[in-house]
Amino acid sequence: MAVAKINAEAMEQCRSTVSSQAGQFGAVGDGFANLYGNPDIFGKLASSGGVASAASALDSAAGTEFAAAESLLGKVERALDKIQQAVVDVDDQGADNFRAR
Repeated sequence: MAVAKINAEAMEQCRSTVSSQAGQFGAVGDGFANLYGNPDIFGKLASSGGVASAASALDSAAGTEFAAAESLLGKVERALDKIQQAVVDVDDQGADNFRAR
């Protein structure tokens, strides 16, 4: 039984860490909010529009990537939760079988 408990604790720690990291990626991604759409923030130079466009593209891409990371880590967390539940179910079933004999 000690091995199963150690594995369960390790899986829970991993799941908890992944959950925390997903939230952190999401929070960072939420900070990218199309702040660079107006070329005037870069001054009145001829290339201000190009700089604004490039900054907006970077802002959009970063927001998309952080959202994707948050989503992927959420999927990892749910998969680890399913594994944990499967281990518990098998362990419970084994204990029930042992008691029935």
